[in-house]
Amino acid sequence: MKNLLCLTAGAILLTAACSAPKLSSYAAKTDLKGKAKYDFNQSKIRENGKGFAVDMGALGKMPKRIALVSFYIDDPGITHVSGTNATGKSFNTSNTGSANGKIFANDFSSKSIETLKASFKTYGIDVLTPSEFLTDDDKKQAYNDFVVKHTAGNKIGEKFAKWAKKMGNSGTTIEMDEAADGYKLVKINKTEMSDAKKKSVGLQNLNGSIDGQMIESVGYDLCKSLEVDAVMIIFNTQLADTKWSKTRFWLSAVNMHILGPNPTPLKEGKKDNNFYSKGLFYCGVRMPFKKGLAINPKIKDEAKKAENDKLNDVAYKNMIAGCANKIGGYLQKELDKSKK
Repeated sequence: MKNLLCLTAGAILLTAACSAPKLSSYAAKTDLKGKAKYDFNQSKIRENGKGFAVDMGALGKMPKRIALVSFYIDDPGITHVSGTNATGKSFNTSNTGSANGKIFANDFSSKSIETLKASFKTYGIDVLTPSEFLTDDDKKQAYNDFVVKHTAGNKIGEKFAKWAKKMGNSGTTIEMDEAADGYKLVKINKTEMSDAKKKSVGLQNLNGSIDGQMIESVGYDLCKSLEVDAVMIIFNTQLADTKWSKTRFWLSAVNMHILGPNPTPLKEGKKDNNFYSKGLFYCGVRMPFKKGLAINPKIKDEAKKAENDKLNDVAYKNMIAGCANKIGGYLQKELDKSKK
């Protein structure tokens, strides 16, 4: 009986390990639009232009040319705590690392760009990469010199969040951001906590954001300097940890956001205030996973490992298409509603 119990327990553990969600499992899921959830402040501008999200009726048309200004990997890190207050606690932190972050950013961006372009093209939108929107020296300099601004309140909140996180991690810094080659890091997401067991992050990140300076600097300043209708930012939230005696990587969420100029100018004589921004959210989505998807699961057979990598590419393209269709469908629906 004892041996049977041991075997049963072993079988359960083996089943649990085998059933861990993998990125490659999404290769067969070709319609992921419903998986992408809105993740932006949906407070639309009023007649005076005050608000945080564009009113497609005021804009009057779909944004034709959108510059993909940033594609990056964001890893909030994982901290494992061992020991007790009595015996003394030790903290072990891990993240994807800059070198790996760069590899992932380059791989995901290069293999999904055509899918991204094709998906938005169905809505009459042209997505431009840096080589397509950096057409002169002035634009190149404006892009390279651009710095995301933040309101005072958000700066304080960000510092407090980092402080609280560091206190819990015994003072360690574990966040990592890395952009793909050719892209500037235009970081817009807020600091977040990760679930070490589920390898997951929160369902939302920018929902309800009132960081007016960030929205304006990205949606207006950067957009105008590049002479495009709007700008797009894509980032993957990933986690990394040691498992099966090797570093394993998990995709926790795919994020896609579009920001652009406010189509309603302030009335003559009025001054900017905290409720008016020259830039606005046009739309933003986040495709989170309840359990992080293993990017490099434990596979000993080289042929099967190669096949898994190919399926990873297809799966990620499906995710990018899902996010693009969620945004494109939203913009088109809002525009159509305004014309009725």
